[in-house]
Amino acid sequence: MIIFICILSGIFWSMFDLARKKTLQKIQPISILIIFSLGQIIFFSIWTFSGSFYIHFQEYLVPGLLLIIISVFSALLFLKSLEISELSLTIPLLSFTPLFSAIISSILLGENLNQFQYIGIFIIIFGTMTLYSKSLNLFDILYSFKFVINDTGAKYMILVSFFWSLAPILDKICFKYSPINLHGLIQCFGAFLILMILNQKKIKKELFLISKNYKLISITVIIGVTATVLQFYAITLTFVSIMESIKRSIGQILSIVFGKFFFNESITLNKIFGVIILSYGVFCILYLGNY
Repeated sequence: MIIFICILSGIFWSMFDLARKKTLQKIQPISILIIFSLGQIIFFSIWTFSGSFYIHFQEYLVPGLLLIIISVFSALLFLKSLEISELSLTIPLLSFTPLFSAIISSILLGENLNQFQYIGIFIIIFGTMTLYSKSLNLFDILYSFKFVINDTGAKYMILVSFFWSLAPILDKICFKYSPINLHGLIQCFGAFLILMILNQKKIKKELFLISKNYKLISITVIIGVTATVLQFYAITLTFVSIMESIKRSIGQILSIVFGKFFFNESITLNKIFGVIILSYGVFCILYLGNY
């Protein structure tokens, strides 16, 4: 059941990445974030006020505020990266998230992986570099790190990877002091306020485009809210780094498929082998790690 929820979360996040990239062709990144935050507010408000809830305010305040800031900043970077680079060459860089999560969660949550699971994470990273390489030659695979250094979109996505590894860890800390529904409401409301304060004029200028593309935007919001809730439940059931490993590997595989069918991005032999290596990395984490 735990693995199923993680896999389902990964599928919905991949669909959310696709929907956001399609929506970026219609409206500005800021507008997407504001609308998504508003959609989350509606969902979590209904969930929260339809039952009981609690919050330990003093303990929640610091991680909660930090999470709001990280969420807004990283989301802007993510959408900018999608806007300026290929889907199949930026999403795979999120494979660094499990490594960052393993290190940070070990420090903040005491979630320690075994040696096979760490090996699996490094295999996932190696598989990612295979996607970038010019050939299957080992030198070219290692040389593909140069792409990350030189490509602006890739550098943005590495930074996003770090922040997104920290975000679910902060979520898990916040769950000690607040239930999932109230936590979700606080986070999306905080993000909404920041985005509206900074970009009120831009959203007004795009009202026509938003109304014109309301179907695509609505689908994007529904998929995103579902992905968020599934991730919240996943991190309450397992280590953050394990959830991230499963989610990101599925995301990388589906980014290649979606990139081909929706954006006519090429599927190369390197990408195929990269997917195989990524899959073996997940196998190491789940099965060789006796999970």
